[in-house]
Amino acid sequence: MKQKHYVRGRALRGRLLRKQAWKQKWRKKGKCFGGGGATVTTKESCFLNEQFDRWAAQCPRPASEEDTDPVGPEPLVPSPQPVPEVPSLDPTVLPLYSLGPSGQLAETPAEVFQALEQLGHQAFRPGQERAVMRILSGISTLLVLPTGAGKSLCYQLPALLYTRRSPCLTLVVSPLLSLMDDQVSGLPPCLKAACIHSGMTRKQRESVLQKIRAAQVHVLMLTPEALVGAGGLPPAAQLPPVAFACIDEAHCLSQWSHNFRPCYLRVCKVLRERMGVHCFLGLTATATRRTASDVAQHLAVAEGPDLHGPAPVPANLHLSVSMDRDTDQALLTLLQGKRFRNLDSIIIYCNRREDTERIAALLRTCLHAARVPGSGGHAPKTTAEAYHAGMCIRERRRVQRAFMQGQLRVVVATVAFGMGLDRPDVRAVLHLGLPPSFESYVQAVGRAGRDGQPAHCHLFLQPQGEDLRELRRHVHADSTDFLAVKRLVQRVFPACTCTCTRPPSEQEGAVGGERPVPKYPPQEAEQLGHQAAPGPRRVCMGHERALPIQLTVQALDMPEEAIETLLCYLELHPHHWLELLATTYTHCRLNCPGGPAQLQALAHRCPPLAVCLAQRLPEDPGQGSSSVEFDMVKLVDSMGWELASVRRALCQLQWDHEPRTGVRRGTGVLVEFSELAFHLRSPGDLTAEEKDQICDFLYGRVQARERQALARLRRTFQAFHSVAFPSCRPCLEQQDEERSTKLKDLLGRYFEEEEEQGQEPGGMEDAQGPEPGQARLQDWEDQVRCDIRQFLSLRPEEKFSGRAVARIFHGIGSPCYPAQVYGQDRRFWRKYLHLSFHALVGLATEELLRVAR
Repeated sequence: MKQKHYVRGRALRGRLLRKQAWKQKWRKKGKCFGGGGATVTTKESCFLNEQFDRWAAQCPRPASEEDTDPVGPEPLVPSPQPVPEVPSLDPTVLPLYSLGPSGQLAETPAEVFQALEQLGHQAFRPGQERAVMRILSGISTLLVLPTGAGKSLCYQLPALLYTRRSPCLTLVVSPLLSLMDDQVSGLPPCLKAACIHSGMTRKQRESVLQKIRAAQVHVLMLTPEALVGAGGLPPAAQLPPVAFACIDEAHCLSQWSHNFRPCYLRVCKVLRERMGVHCFLGLTATATRRTASDVAQHLAVAEGPDLHGPAPVPANLHLSVSMDRDTDQALLTLLQGKRFRNLDSIIIYCNRREDTERIAALLRTCLHAARVPGSGGHAPKTTAEAYHAGMCIRERRRVQRAFMQGQLRVVVATVAFGMGLDRPDVRAVLHLGLPPSFESYVQAVGRAGRDGQPAHCHLFLQPQGEDLRELRRHVHADSTDFLAVKRLVQRVFPACTCTCTRPPSEQEGAVGGERPVPKYPPQEAEQLGHQAAPGPRRVCMGHERALPIQLTVQALDMPEEAIETLLCYLELHPHHWLELLATTYTHCRLNCPGGPAQLQALAHRCPPLAVCLAQRLPEDPGQGSSSVEFDMVKLVDSMGWELASVRRALCQLQWDHEPRTGVRRGTGVLVEFSELAFHLRSPGDLTAEEKDQICDFLYGRVQARERQALARLRRTFQAFHSVAFPSCRPCLEQQDEERSTKLKDLLGRYFEEEEEQGQEPGGMEDAQGPEPGQARLQDWEDQVRCDIRQFLSLRPEEKFSGRAVARIFHGIGSPCYPAQVYGQDRRFWRKYLHLSFHALVGLATEELLRVAR
């Protein structure tokens, strides 16, 4: 007889009841005959404990992604995990071709040209063949080619040939999700590609990893955050061997990069140490000689002049610049002129999202749809649309699809639009405002005229330097002061409390009993960035520490990215002051519904919980409670355990196995992890002298980056200003070849210089006068001091610093002084954007000292 089943709550009837009975029948067949169970999933039941007394969404889930299938108590000392079945793979991927007796490359064989034709190309472009042969010979390579010159082929072709030899994987590190999607969709059918990034769900990520383990993926694209952070890739032993790693936008690896991201600093280190990669391919369209040399050191490339490609700006692009008082009207006039009237694919770049919406609405109102046939053989249906990161993904894809299909004539976008854009017939690129750097300008205009036909590029400068002020404001937003750096160093290197104390005779003079650490001035310390210099031998071997991100951000008044950048500097320093680990949740709260008795019983099967309870003081009133809270990183550091093993052991407390049936059931215990933190390992026996040295090093790096960014902005403005027309009138009918050639020469000289100009270590302003777009401080000093005193009197409860006051007067938000709050008072917010930021810091500091007296 069939056994009746009872469920809590609403009973199933009709179709749902028959469906549940059918699934139960197939599950029983699967248990008896070994089939049927793998293809059926029961949505109405909990998939963790196989019971029908609750919905799966109501079942308590493990708090970590690593802990979905506990099978019992796990030792804290990690044991070797079973490696999934992977086809027999060689431990390393050997180069396809050997070098000659004198180290020269082999002559390109016929199979390379056959693979080139298979990818849809008839011949190599300049720079491609040599880069491909270097990678196939196992030589790390840095390739600098203009936008649209075919850099993607330089990793696609070697990846195809390596996968023909043996199952292997090619890693491609790419900075933007939209760029990754475009590259994956644009790969030829013979190459199987997949992505891993932060926008994927856990199920999607697991599906990709399963294909990788089965050697069904040839090219894996991932963001630097996914590679460096936790949960991105499993250990190298569980993956096919990596043939080589390609780093797109490789200029981000450099400390002199204009597009800096902290995770890029650690990409090469993680690939070498965690993935065993020895061959690198760096691709970029914008790198000066200085930046290329720095990137070459990261990639271990013997950088030479032959690694650079053709001129940064193609010959078929016609450049022009103008300074118009009314930029909106000048844009309309230019688009209605003879030079741009018949162009049907135009990209207009703005520096702010609000401007993209406004300009797109203006063009739709004042311009009619072009009558010329689009790329698809029909006239564009829409005149202009906006595109920026604040739009939803669906809307951005709609705009980009319409532009690619020729249904949209003008895209008004921020600089992110066009990364990986595969449309060769873009006829014009316009800039409404000064670009942040030469690199950004070259990358943007390089998206036009990829088919070799003439294309036009125009730049509108603000006559009074308003756009220069905005860009200078962003530079100051990325900087910090010495006090914040010192507070960070104190948090990263607290005094050691372990039993490893150094003898008194070693505390003065020699560090760690070996030798004193030499002092380096900031400029000299920067030059040591990639040299392998041994650090002092310490008595303390280091402690694991956790810096809660939100608390640290508020305490230092610095963004999370800026803090991570400084930590990366310390890890990559020649003395390796610390080791950065993946960010983690450090606070754990465990609640037992069974009361103190259940908590004590769980402590017998979970050593971390037992240690936590033992560390409580006898007079602690929490001894009789049913919950416990503790810092996991402190617990791990005190016991010498691994954090992942402790987390798994705690999560296993939520489940129990019946002795007779072995069915997993929930214990009712709730384990919650919170407080995301930077996780690192650092020594605790640094002397005051060493901490001062670290502070000087970090602050020197911050100041050097700020000086370099300001000098680059000044030079960019002066270069475009030197070739600008007073208005766009001379640019309406035809281009001026003389000024276009002059601007191309200025860009070419910039990218060919070994050392960038304007890097004087002195003040931020020239001795002759203020920066371009700034007023003289002497003309405004009395009014500025009066406004500073009034601002401080209105907020007596706030503890401002001189930099905080200057940020508010320049309209720069910070974690402690957000723009949403302080930007509402227009009496002070952005009032003195036309004055020097550092001069405002000095005046505000003087007034604060007067108030403190």
